[in-house]
Amino acid sequence: MVLSFNPGKLGPIKVSEDNTHFLVQIHPGNRERAKKIPGRQWDGNREAWVYPKNATTFEALLEEFQKDADSFNIRRPPTKRPADIKAPAKKSNYYEFDDQFLEDEEIPSLEDSSDSQGKISSELEHIRVMLESLKDVAANQSRTIEELRETQEEATKILNKFEAPIQPSVETHIVEVLPDKLDPTKQKEIELIEKALITIACFTSGQQKSFCDWINKYKPLREPTVFVINTHEYLKKQLGKLVGDENPNTRFGALIDKAKHEELIFFDKSDPVDRPIPILFNLNTHRNRFGHSYDSEQWEQWSRSILYLINLALVWSKVVIEAEDSNEE
Repeated sequence: MVLSFNPGKLGPIKVSEDNTHFLVQIHPGNRERAKKIPGRQWDGNREAWVYPKNATTFEALLEEFQKDADSFNIRRPPTKRPADIKAPAKKSNYYEFDDQFLEDEEIPSLEDSSDSQGKISSELEHIRVMLESLKDVAANQSRTIEELRETQEEATKILNKFEAPIQPSVETHIVEVLPDKLDPTKQKEIELIEKALITIACFTSGQQKSFCDWINKYKPLREPTVFVINTHEYLKKQLGKLVGDENPNTRFGALIDKAKHEELIFFDKSDPVDRPIPILFNLNTHRNRFGHSYDSEQWEQWSRSILYLINLALVWSKVVIEAEDSNEE
């Protein structure tokens, strides 16, 4: 471990790599150090800044983090051979190989061959005798097993005559009866639906603690407006920190555009479901309906709040950097 005397360092710094990227795990308070290196993206699932694996990025990471990183486990990417230059072909000295082969090869004599055949015949006879012996042993074992089986059957018949019939035990289970149809006009049943939705959202997020703690503070069905407005404001702060624009007057949509154009959010491009930018725009649309509509129907509020909740679970880790701030109101 590298001993660090940097007073501005707020937590451990770990620099590593996978097959395609360099990774930097750093305290959120020191994120500006990671953000100033070109090509960075935030990967919330790994809680790390992700960089393309090339020589330029390697040099930048080396200069910025090697001096005080707690672990610095990356290697310089290999330089690729230009396409117009071919590797020198290896020459094989097969003449030398043939000479060596002929020198080392020994041809057995006829006398040696006769002795070998005699030994083989003797060994084969020995094996035949052993096989005959094993056949006799196997036959004896089969007879013994058959006798034991017959004895066991007789003993079972005798025991059955004396055993009293055993009455099967009956276990009592408490069955919770759910209503055939939920009535959303009843407070108890609304709470049941709300609890189920929160549980589903937690699992959708991968049971991220900061996300589950946040949504458990709110009532997405009983108080949908409060849930959406407060959550969106917190999400905006986190997105501003990610893109480097913490001006409270900047629109949420502008922050999304910046994250999109600068490719600041890491996601799996081969996964058609992993699309954080469209989901963020979708969240903003639902929030605006709550912010600018005062006469919307209860059903619309519930529907939009549910959609907001589930979509939020999909992008929470993509945007939220400082999990410890999830207790903010």
